[in-house]
Amino acid sequence: MKMLATSLISTGFGLLLSYGSVVQALETSGAQVAYELKTLYNDRPVNCGTASMPGFLCSGIIFRATIPSTAYKSWAPSPAAVASGGFSFSYLRADAEFRRLVRDENNGFIIFPPLFAPVGRQKINVLCMFPVDGATNVRTENGCGVAQGAQSNSDLCHRQGIYTAEQWYDKRVADRFNNLSQCGFNVKDDAKEKATLSFNEAIKAMSLGDNGTIHQQNEMRLATAAWDVNRPETLPIKAFFYLPGGLEDAQYDQRDYFSTTSVLVPVIAMTLPGTRAQDASFVFNEADQAIKMANPMDGYINYAKWIKRYDPGTRKDEWSLSVVPTDRGRMATAESTDAVYAELVRRYGDDPRWVNNDGGGMRRQLVCHLAISRSKSEWNMEPYRPDVSHDAAVAAGCNPH
Repeated sequence: MKMLATSLISTGFGLLLSYGSVVQALETSGAQVAYELKTLYNDRPVNCGTASMPGFLCSGIIFRATIPSTAYKSWAPSPAAVASGGFSFSYLRADAEFRRLVRDENNGFIIFPPLFAPVGRQKINVLCMFPVDGATNVRTENGCGVAQGAQSNSDLCHRQGIYTAEQWYDKRVADRFNNLSQCGFNVKDDAKEKATLSFNEAIKAMSLGDNGTIHQQNEMRLATAAWDVNRPETLPIKAFFYLPGGLEDAQYDQRDYFSTTSVLVPVIAMTLPGTRAQDASFVFNEADQAIKMANPMDGYINYAKWIKRYDPGTRKDEWSLSVVPTDRGRMATAESTDAVYAELVRRYGDDPRWVNNDGGGMRRQLVCHLAISRSKSEWNMEPYRPDVSHDAAVAAGCNPH
């Protein structure tokens, strides 16, 4: 039996274990990414915590359809987009559905919602939202303004006194559904509460009419200035996706991105809804990966998910990391505690929900669960909890204040 040489490769984003030509990202779980995408798709918040934080900051699938090429990187905006200051994405959610992509393309990449981008990843800047394809390549103002060749006023909606989905749809009917003549909703940061209202109306507008906009993708413009291709390893790319027929291109992008950045992100099979009664799906298949990814069952943590739970101590909803350990993690001894916690930090510790709420007590909660709750199906740990003594944590049922 031929033995494969092994080596550790430091990437700046964790360690990669190399077995000959097979590379495993120890901190990555494709199944976890697929689960998170499904959660983002189904979540439909009115805002992301305050009235000035639109729903796209923390929910939905923001993605861009691409065409792989050796002449350019698929994650880089085109020269024309850079010149305009904006480039196009689509937004998919349970209440913002469509059955096809621009030009019927079948692969691309998905990015993190800004509030959930890991520490060290770039934060996107969303400029405007069109309920259907806005033909933004011929518009002014980063692709959000007036369209060349429009038959009527195509400026931003609020400049025309259009603030609701119904008003947007009435204009669309009057324009005989001409995409050039539609207006886009302003969702810039400086619009504050109005950005949230505009985004919600844009989503609502997609459902108006006999078939709504199910047959045509929407269009979201992002600022190219906030997308630094000179630091590709810090781009907020969460996954490469493919629709039927697009697997080979998605695999090309996965290999290209990894060879450029040493960052391994999964290929996800995405299915768009055919009707408004159907849902999109997101599936991780090990066989789809051009680069083999780690099997989380080989470690201590199977998967974890972020949930919000009401806490009687603070009297408000708090972020909780609900951890499902592997059998190995559930049977961990005291000597293995550091290794279990290190894996937990490596896989989830750079999430803003951990970093922004860190009270220093996550390791203590982990040890507490191993001491008194290792048989529980899920271990719920809240980053905001303080670092207390072991006896105090146990006395508080692993929920110290």
